[in-house]
Amino acid sequence: MRRSRSGICAPSKAHTCALSQVQGTVAAAVERWCATVRVTDTSGEPTGETIYTTEPRSFVICGRLSEFDGEHGVNERKFASFERFRRNLLRPEVITFDELYERACLIVAANDPSQK
Repeated sequence: MRRSRSGICAPSKAHTCALSQVQGTVAAAVERWCATVRVTDTSGEPTGETIYTTEPRSFVICGRLSEFDGEHGVNERKFASFERFRRNLLRPEVITFDELYERACLIVAANDPSQK
């Protein structure tokens, strides 16, 4: 996030380029694929499964939440600007590396039989 106006921090050029690239990639994939794909096995026989590709989820993974930490705590203007920005995006979802790591840890823990 870079400071752009009084009290507001804007996403960096790298972030906006990443968002544009992901949106373009998803749009190209949707155009190339059919909305419905009937799955077949290696010999071409239908498996009875159908895949719908009308709007695949997409993500941009960037930065860490610790980037909002200052010498004496969280820079609330930067953090609030980041949250407003990502919560008002329809697609792709923006998450930080540390949030992705925490999600992965929760998934692994939930599937670990020794934790139950």
